[in-house]
Amino acid sequence: MTTSAMRRSDRKARRRLSLLRGALPQYAAGMLIVLAATAEFASGPCLALEWGVNGGSPKRMDLAPVFQIMKERGLTRDRIGVNLTKDTEGIEAPMLRHVLAEAKSYNITLYPLFGFPFRWGDRTDAGNYPAGDRDALYKQGFNRTYSFVDQFKHDITTWELENEINLTARGPDDKKLYGSGATAQEFESPIMEDWAAVLHGASDAIDKINKDNGLQMHKELNTTSTMLGFLDFMASRGVNFDKISYHYYEVLGQNPHRNWNGRNPPFDLFKKLASYGRHIDFNEVNCAEIYKPNYGNKPGDPLTEQCLKSINNTLTYIRDQKDAAIDSVSIYEMLDEPDKAPPENRFGLMYDIKRAKIELYLLSRFAGGALSPDEEGALASSGL
Repeated sequence: MTTSAMRRSDRKARRRLSLLRGALPQYAAGMLIVLAATAEFASGPCLALEWGVNGGSPKRMDLAPVFQIMKERGLTRDRIGVNLTKDTEGIEAPMLRHVLAEAKSYNITLYPLFGFPFRWGDRTDAGNYPAGDRDALYKQGFNRTYSFVDQFKHDITTWELENEINLTARGPDDKKLYGSGATAQEFESPIMEDWAAVLHGASDAIDKINKDNGLQMHKELNTTSTMLGFLDFMASRGVNFDKISYHYYEVLGQNPHRNWNGRNPPFDLFKKLASYGRHIDFNEVNCAEIYKPNYGNKPGDPLTEQCLKSINNTLTYIRDQKDAAIDSVSIYEMLDEPDKAPPENRFGLMYDIKRAKIELYLLSRFAGGALSPDEEGALASSGL
């Protein structure tokens, strides 16, 4: 279900309830409106997926050529990073305003992802809150978010509250919680309590803007791998979120209906996500083969060919599942970043803005975008 479709659903819910307002006390009518809108937002799997990408940094390049390719390929959403730090205060809002105008001209929706000062170890927000305690972290999240989101409250519908914070948690063995992290208790640690303060402030800020302006902007919280207890932990600490973003990187042969779960029995990823009663964006998807040292990043390379089949299987599983209300799938990422060290240099759907990989043709097929006979032939040559 697209964002515009969700808006239409909310309007339908309100119209259905308008007939009841005269017969109910004011508080009861208001409660019914809230409950109906929530039910519309959290119900069932969606019939149509949006397809998109993590599209690149507007600080390093003009995104108009990227948006042109996206439009041709049927891709309608772009996840874009926004850092809310003191040294970017004068940069990020004008940048987002410019990119918003460009994106709209190509019928592309932007989904901003926040980076807070605490990500880089700044507890005081450049000295604004010298105590550096959890109250300071809450204020950092609230004030940074409020001042930024308020500028775009009529243009952006969904804001993502940081990225892969679950990976900063550690188990008793001081390792990341891969194969565990299914419970809120596993996230009870000082670093997670600190992050909860930041994200609580951020979610409260968006809630206040919504309340003060009669809006319904959504707050999205991200997790990865088996670490779904992160969502429960943050909710228990007052972090309000309407949507879940989930990152999925897997090797060929793995089935998300029997998802790897460490030493525990496999679980159905889609049923587990559905149990939260929220809509979901798979907003970072790629193959896991790409992490292997001998990944060749070119047609005919064995691991690259295996990666293509892995992505095809993953997108097929997500498209065909019937349990979770998945709104979108976005590949990480649009372009290779050759200035980075492996494997971060090779996640692109394209080598550069003029040279596509077969991965782009594959995503275009799922998204209903344009494919030439040669591109169809390249997919067939890879067994797709």
